[in-house]
Amino acid sequence: MIELARRESGSTHIALMWSKEDATLTVSVVASCPEDSFELEAAETSALDVFYHPYAYAALREVASDSPEQEERPRARRLPHRPKGRR
Repeated sequence: MIELARRESGSTHIALMWSKEDATLTVSVVASCPEDSFELEAAETSALDVFYHPYAYAALREVASDSPEQEERPRARRLPHRPKGRR
């Protein structure tokens, strides 16, 4: 994975990552509370928007989970717990 962009908002770390193996873009949100951490897959056309608004895209994904358009929306998954001080 190659980190393309990174930012912090309070104690939350957000990173835009690109996988060279399968050419996918992922936005990783690591919050101080592990259950609030997640990743979103992003399309090339919306990757920066997902990077700057990950919670909005995660909420959209939750609302659209039963929609047939789900494949076009970012998919969210919870991140495993990481000890504090490690990213």
